[in-house]
Amino acid sequence: MTEEHFEILSPILDRLAEQDRINMIETIAFNERIIKNYRDKKDRVSAKNMNQSHLFNPLTFFSINEPKHSFLIAKLLEPNAEHGQGKLFLKSFLKLLDIEINSTDNWIVTAETGRIDILLKRNDPHSVVIIENKSNNAPDQENQLYRYWYREIFLPNQNRFGTKAIVEVEKNKNYRVIYLSPDESKKPSEYSTTRPVYYETSLPEVIPSSSTETWIFKDQIVNWLQNSIKELSTENHRLREYLKQYIELWTSKI
Repeated sequence: MTEEHFEILSPILDRLAEQDRINMIETIAFNERIIKNYRDKKDRVSAKNMNQSHLFNPLTFFSINEPKHSFLIAKLLEPNAEHGQGKLFLKSFLKLLDIEINSTDNWIVTAETGRIDILLKRNDPHSVVIIENKSNNAPDQENQLYRYWYREIFLPNQNRFGTKAIVEVEKNKNYRVIYLSPDESKKPSEYSTTRPVYYETSLPEVIPSSSTETWIFKDQIVNWLQNSIKELSTENHRLREYLKQYIELWTSKI
């Protein structure tokens, strides 16, 4: 580099060096603010946890698989289960489906029976709610939802109404298939909702859309449980806290 070139470039290099120094100072200050905010937040969380133990959720200590989630939900829906609340949870659940329930209704709730995750049935008026639980992202099985719909909803109505069975099923809101998903990205596939090739071709090619819907744990299930908590006795701390902790399993993933 000639002396002339050095004289030209020297001021430019000085300005670059000064800018680098400024950038470094700003970066350090920015990082210090981030660290301070992190420490302040950590202190606030620590103080809140000391007073409320909100980070302590025993349900997170265990790996809850899909059958266990189905069992936990079905236990709440079962009127004669150990929770002692009768039809409180069932009524709240069916209200979200706009299915009427009477005090004299006899609902049968099963979990993991006949390959169906959760099944709700009532004889009079005849009603069926099939819940396919995908809490742990299990893949859809071939014609799975269609087979359940055909066995539990279509066949009983075929025996009652013959060729008018499809019409009766489509107009009756008491027949529902719920696809219970962990998040919005998982929806029922055609692989599961289409008619098996060995079924009669006179049947619908897919499950009637009026019978099926997708529920999201952090939306409908959380909403159901929150509504149910409002109906609990203020003295029922045991059940209330359990429900809140189960809700946290899903709301903490948002």
